[in-house]
Amino acid sequence: MKSGFHILDCTLRDGGYCNNWHFPDDLVRDYLSEMQKAGIKYVETGLRLVEKNKNLGNCAYCSDEFLGKFSIPGELEIAVMIKGEELITTDISKTLDRLFAPKVNSPVSLVRIAMPFQKAAKSLQIIETLKYKGYKVSLNLTKIHLESLNEFAEVINKIKNWQNFDILYFADTSGKFSPEDIETIINITRQNYSGPLGFHGHNNQSLALENSLCATKNGVSFIDSTVTGTGKGGGNLATEVLMREFGKGHDFNTLGLQLLDISRANIIYSS
Repeated sequence: MKSGFHILDCTLRDGGYCNNWHFPDDLVRDYLSEMQKAGIKYVETGLRLVEKNKNLGNCAYCSDEFLGKFSIPGELEIAVMIKGEELITTDISKTLDRLFAPKVNSPVSLVRIAMPFQKAAKSLQIIETLKYKGYKVSLNLTKIHLESLNEFAEVINKIKNWQNFDILYFADTSGKFSPEDIETIINITRQNYSGPLGFHGHNNQSLALENSLCATKNGVSFIDSTVTGTGKGGGNLATEVLMREFGKGHDFNTLGLQLLDISRANIIYSS
């Protein structure tokens, strides 16, 4: 795998849309072990939602107490995702104090803020608070549409001087992008931002791999994926497929079967 490039596996977060984040503890243990064996550095173990819902499992909240049940390999960096739209309706400082201890007391390394790109400017206080607590921070811009690229460029121009987040992600939220679209978005972004970029694709058009490879060719250094492509909507880029592209295969067969059983159970339950 080329230097400076990272796979971020988000199976327990994006895959949670298939089972309301009810992952058995044994599966989480197996998952962490397999990620370490595969040489993947960044793993997103779930969301950290503000509002509690009794129908959602532990990986929807991914508390430090929950993560403390597992022996996390030292090579792994644990990420969680927060939803910016949910957070900005609250007292941000108080909410983040409730959700996040100082980094020195937490197994979490990276906090990813999912935010519709039009509201990105409202992320500043969230980022500043998390950085003060010692976390790496990724700003993940979502709901980007091709007809709004001029507005997207204006947003990038506004946040370019913040100098307080570690990675800027863009997401193909609806799975509609082509490689040409990816290249256009990266070119727009690079006009105003020179830091690390990440891409999160969906596979609605079976283009998640092609789009992700296009992103890496154009300087994106973080790519999201999930084991077997488990995820919301049309699913995600499969981690095992992406690894093969970079000449580093890994057998996720046992873990993949567990995830498939969970997804099937949810489909049967939902129907």
